[in-house]
Amino acid sequence: MRLDNAAHHLVIAPNASTFKHGGTNMNRGWWVIGLVALAGCAKFPEQPTAPPSRDRLVVTLTYAANIDPTAFYYIAIDDDGDPTTGPLPALTRPWGNGWGVPLDQRLGSRIHFFVEIVRQSAQVFRITRFEPPYPTILLGPPLDFAFPQPNQIRVTVDLRQLFPPPNPLPERIELNFISVDELKTNPYDNTPRTGFDALGVTGNDFISIPLASTQTFRNGQGMVGEPSGDARVDALDLIDWEVQVIRGK
Repeated sequence: MRLDNAAHHLVIAPNASTFKHGGTNMNRGWWVIGLVALAGCAKFPEQPTAPPSRDRLVVTLTYAANIDPTAFYYIAIDDDGDPTTGPLPALTRPWGNGWGVPLDQRLGSRIHFFVEIVRQSAQVFRITRFEPPYPTILLGPPLDFAFPQPNQIRVTVDLRQLFPPPNPLPERIELNFISVDELKTNPYDNTPRTGFDALGVTGNDFISIPLASTQTFRNGQGMVGEPSGDARVDALDLIDWEVQVIRGK
């Protein structure tokens, strides 16, 4: 998506014959210069980019107060095919990646992808190694990102951004919606985290969403119910959620 503009330099060799008056050498010199100038101005057609797929995930999150632009909001995704493991928040040291637990078999936590929303922007990341400090690669912005209401976040993810062809889409993914007021990166910091929320009363729940067909899943409809008032900070207090799976044909 970036175009690199190479600098064009015009170099004239110190050849005396190029500057003779009344002869063909002078004309030849200007002819060569003209070719260089034309080459420097040449235009090449842009390479076509692949259009977004029609396989999408639309997540709408509603909070008890207006979104705090300085807080961190995450849509965490696990794709290991095991519905008993999923993304969990980092509530105690060693603090995982600062907000979540990318891998802990004892806790049953795993995070492979996530969308980070902070300072009114959103980016999609993939965790590349499940060992501290859990390095990531930036996949780019989501397909769409908006604030439908001052207390709402809506993110549309192209599922093929996460699972590019020819890789098949997984049968299901696990999701959690984690919000924190700070990133804790010091593994020796034993100060309890106070400003956070995630799915469930304690935040230690997640949902498992099948991707086989177009469906909509909502808070409390046979899944984890998210109550209000379970977070100390209203701007982090998730009170409602909706996940829409859209499969193209």
